Amino acid sequence: MKDSPWFNSTKSRIAGCLLAAVSTAAATVIDSAVEHAELSRLTRELPVAAGIGLALGVLYYLAMRYVLPRLERQQGDELWAGLTWFNLGTLSLWLPLFPLPSTYVNFGIGFVFSGGCARLVGAVYTVFGASLSNRKRFANTFVMLALTIMLVISVVKASLALSLGLVGALSIIRFRTAIKEPEELAFLFFTVAIGLGFGAGRFGITLTAFWAISVGFIMFRRIQSAKHMENAYLVTVYGPEKDLLSSMSRFLDERKLPYEFTRLETTDDSSHVSFLVEIDSAGALEALNRHFRQEYPGTNMTMIQARSLV
Repeated sequence: MKDSPWFNSTKSRIAGCLLAAVSTAAATVIDSAVEHAELSRLTRELPVAAGIGLALGVLYYLAMRYVLPRLERQQGDELWAGLTWFNLGTLSLWLPLFPLPSTYVNFGIGFVFSGGCARLVGAVYTVFGASLSNRKRFANTFVMLALTIMLVISVVKASLALSLGLVGALSIIRFRTAIKEPEELAFLFFTVAIGLGFGAGRFGITLTAFWAISVGFIMFRRIQSAKHMENAYLVTVYGPEKDLLSSMSRFLDERKLPYEFTRLETTDDSSHVSFLVEIDSAGALEALNRHFRQEYPGTNMTMIQARSLV
């Protein structure tokens, strides 16, 4: 699933940043007026809040425009798309102005922010995650998961009977999702926590924790010394030769291809070696295949794309 090209346009990015800043500034005035039952204040203070919000929105956009282009274009576009979804979600902060029961207003704000936060979490995981699986496809489930959890908590939080019924229902369902790496499980829990927080009506603490965890994870990935390969292939070589490991390492070093050793298995009459290799061109793939066919005619080699952002 891909976002509409509109979400990666300059107009959408500017509009999202301005709306986020204006909505946040206006929400402070709206909440204060509603709390003190002084709706007449809105006509005086909302224009001032909107002006301050526009100024902050411009600064917000310029800051993001300075930070995100430091990434590769595909990574920057993905983060901008997730950020735009979140920014547009701040429009829900205007709901208190409508003549709706507070229950529906809180549900609407929580529902929209759950989806926006989950979409941005998916973008962060896609760009900065290190899992070998297709991170983009896995991240596509975050929005639905967060919204479902938020809906469930909103329905059962005020009823003991419904809570007990939920426990009984979940005892019947068996979840058998294959979690390949701990990082996937961590992001699933992060998404569930977002849905729980907004479903329970804890908007402030949930948003604060959301930004703290997201920014902290990004900073950790940026300063981490480990190699971060975006177009990796799992290269497996097995055959009767004994020096496959040294030969393969020497070839990769000569070609200056980033790699990580993953497996070595030897027996009396064969060897089995696996590497995770960063290969960004078809020519490098063909050269690797040709080298081992010429060097070791009896060797079998398989190359599988191990990680991708698409």
